[in-house]
Amino acid sequence: MCGIAGYLGKKRFDTKEIEKVLDTMYRRGPDSNGFKEITYRKKFLSIFFSRLNIIDDNNRANQPFVYKDKYLIFNGEIYNYLELKSELKNKGYIFKTQSDTEVLIKVLDFWGESGIKKLEGMWSFFFYDDTKKKGILCRDRFGEKPLFYYHKNNEFIFSSETKTLEEILNRKLSINQDKISQFLKNGYRSLHKNNSTFFKEIIEFPSGCYFIFQNNEIIKKNYWKIKYQKNEYSEITSFKKIKECLFKAIEIRLRSDFPIAFFLSGGIDSNSLAFIAKKYFNYDVSTFSIIGSDKKYDESKQISYSSKKLDSKHNNVKISLSKKNFLENLSVQTEYHNSPVVTINSFLQFQLFKKIKQNGFRLTIGGDGADEIFSGYYDHHLLYLNEIKRNKELSKISFKNWNKNILPITRNPLLNNAVNFTLEKNLKKHTFQFEKFKDSIFLKKNNYRFTEKKFVKSLMKNRMVNQLRHETVPVLLKEVDSNSMYNSIEHRSPYLDSKLFQECLNMPAAYYIQNSMAKWPLRKITENFTPDKIRLNSRKTGFNVPLESLFDFKDKKNLDFLLKDSQIFNIVDKKNLIKLTKKNKNFTSVENIFLFNIISTQIFLEITS
Repeated sequence: MCGIAGYLGKKRFDTKEIEKVLDTMYRRGPDSNGFKEITYRKKFLSIFFSRLNIIDDNNRANQPFVYKDKYLIFNGEIYNYLELKSELKNKGYIFKTQSDTEVLIKVLDFWGESGIKKLEGMWSFFFYDDTKKKGILCRDRFGEKPLFYYHKNNEFIFSSETKTLEEILNRKLSINQDKISQFLKNGYRSLHKNNSTFFKEIIEFPSGCYFIFQNNEIIKKNYWKIKYQKNEYSEITSFKKIKECLFKAIEIRLRSDFPIAFFLSGGIDSNSLAFIAKKYFNYDVSTFSIIGSDKKYDESKQISYSSKKLDSKHNNVKISLSKKNFLENLSVQTEYHNSPVVTINSFLQFQLFKKIKQNGFRLTIGGDGADEIFSGYYDHHLLYLNEIKRNKELSKISFKNWNKNILPITRNPLLNNAVNFTLEKNLKKHTFQFEKFKDSIFLKKNNYRFTEKKFVKSLMKNRMVNQLRHETVPVLLKEVDSNSMYNSIEHRSPYLDSKLFQECLNMPAAYYIQNSMAKWPLRKITENFTPDKIRLNSRKTGFNVPLESLFDFKDKKNLDFLLKDSQIFNIVDKKNLIKLTKKNKNFTSVENIFLFNIISTQIFLEITS
């Protein structure tokens, strides 16, 4: 895992400026750094790099990596680098390192831009061919690795972090008030509906795409498009193919010169990864869990059971719900993110990574994306019922199971009506977490349109793909990348594998849920690995804490901070916000989330002012 940045324009950087840019990327790559200036027509191409050693812990793999007349800076991992290396050896290539970086530059040397489709991994990279005067800037399929750019006044700048862009520009960036308004009104699920960021001048580079720089032109191309190809396989055959893809995804993500720490919750996602690694690949598993005090989110019994069954080196991270240092800790996290911390879960995860770092790890594995490819949310149950309604027998059984097993544990009133949920207005309310208090707390009416990109005809599958590409997963990935990188840790997500995703998308919708158990394919294919007590537990717990346990709404200093003048009050009615805070406790889930967002945004605005 590393940090990359580049500048194309007429500016030249002196030694002090280079050091300042590299300093912004230090946490992403504390092991080494590099800089290279290349003449590009009548401009200068400057590339910056900082390295976190994961594969081939040797200076020979440092970057910018040079091969013949070609240069590469690369953040991420090419998991199938050994398979690609074998292919290239058969074509006459000789390798001097054990790194995936050398494999990547030679993939691009031999196949050119068409070689991108052969890659399985997470990445943002810039490749430059000096003879052809051609550059390629690329981001991975799911957007696991961050990449941002600025394009204005005949300058093009890209980087892994927005503060690096800010340093290259050598000026303060303008806050995007529309983005802040969108975030406060509609929550984190609205943030990646487009590629805008919290800064007006900066754009998030689209995932699954690359830019070509040649002849003073920049051309955008997609190398990955989601194509639904419905298969008619039996459930047994479908699950066999999915199992093969999942096990291969885990195998190639276990490749490292350093030990890996596994996230462990009480659910099927993280447990499946840990048990397969332990039982199938004989990996010596170390596990880490967040433990809180709120009974609604307490998974300590399941976690204790799993860690004993795994015989893992287990660490519980007990979250101290101290109100004294909450704002201080959140400020440190927000300053590094250079954006609001958009979920309470991210705040808790930040503490978990600190503990993992203290234990000497620089690599983690987690279950990101499993909910979106296997069906893990309560709304998926309702979409599933809609999907199978033409199959009267299956529909009758499934509705009965939902009514018996899922409805009683569903707290969200929008998810209590299996018939009306699929209406667009209800999808919008659920996605953007609308509650009555939002009608009065904002100065202007929320006219933000709920939109979904059309990937497939199936409402259920299309909803899941939108969550994967534009709603939940992009937020998870952005937060986990920033949280891990603050601690110089690389994070891997085996469920975000292109072949696994495709097999899950193509299978018949009827296979997703069985006997009111979502993620049925995952539960079925892990039956010889994950204990039934975990595998067959259908209750989705997650992890959270009530905001009032972190932030004292009666404390004058806290209220002064929360209510101080800022751009927030161009969006939010202060009187109604004060009224909301006076509840002090028993906030609804959406109120809890909204107030955290207000606090986090206040900190962001203070830091960037």
